[in-house]
Amino acid sequence: MILILGATGMFGSRVLRETAARGASVRALVHSDDHAAPLRASGIDAVVGDLDDRASLAPAFAGVDTVFVVTPMDGRILERETNALDAAVAAGVRRIVKLYGAVRHLPDEPLDQQHKASIAAIAASGLRYALVSPNSVMETSFLSQAPAVQQANRLFGCAGDGRVGVVAADDVARAIAVVLTDRDEQGENYVLTGPSAITMSDEAAALTRLLGRPIAYQDMPDTDFRAFMVNEVGIPDDRVDEAVMVHFAAWKRGDADIVTDTVEQLTGTAAMSIDEWLAANRSVFSG
Repeated sequence: MILILGATGMFGSRVLRETAARGASVRALVHSDDHAAPLRASGIDAVVGDLDDRASLAPAFAGVDTVFVVTPMDGRILERETNALDAAVAAGVRRIVKLYGAVRHLPDEPLDQQHKASIAAIAASGLRYALVSPNSVMETSFLSQAPAVQQANRLFGCAGDGRVGVVAADDVARAIAVVLTDRDEQGENYVLTGPSAITMSDEAAALTRLLGRPIAYQDMPDTDFRAFMVNEVGIPDDRVDEAVMVHFAAWKRGDADIVTDTVEQLTGTAAMSIDEWLAANRSVFSG
């Protein structure tokens, strides 16, 4: 039995789908009966629990061999993942597969410190474990730019000429499903990226080719872009730094220019290029 945490989120929902499609026995941890109902209707074993409530987790972890651990990107990563780890140990789980990330971070970045502390706790637990580390994901990096493309023929950012090996969320999920079902290397870190490292100007050029009209990239000072993301995109002021700004800063530093062929090695199919991903999401950008 494979337990998928965050089973209605961007990664968890895709990993659940891909792992079930491989014929594995899967269980989904969800927050409410409303979330559980459609999964149960499709034949998925869905158990209600909350990583913020340790006492609620035992039924979901009972009888589980492997757990896919993914938690919201906020200040409670370590607390929630510790609760999941403790529940796994108590239930006799054999293996943890944890979502981490490929982008290099500064030593004092709080979210990365929490991830590293969680990894250290998993490694010290005695359970088998692996990490799956996607580079920046196309969906979270680019979909919020769609209104600006539609209305102003512009992409906005503060990444300079920094390159990033962006990867599609579906490719990440396909690769993770293989790790969950077919791989068992102890302590392995599977770094998942797209086929090339691109700049924001490269994305603008790809959109120009796709839409048949000029799309430009407007690089902005950090403070101006931060205000744009809060006031125009609607990201809350207390979330924008950890949700957006740290990633653009890493791109600008060159800390996201990582490219691997791990997706293809695991799945047998190459990861989507930016042109392929944009073509699949053309309606979002064309309006």
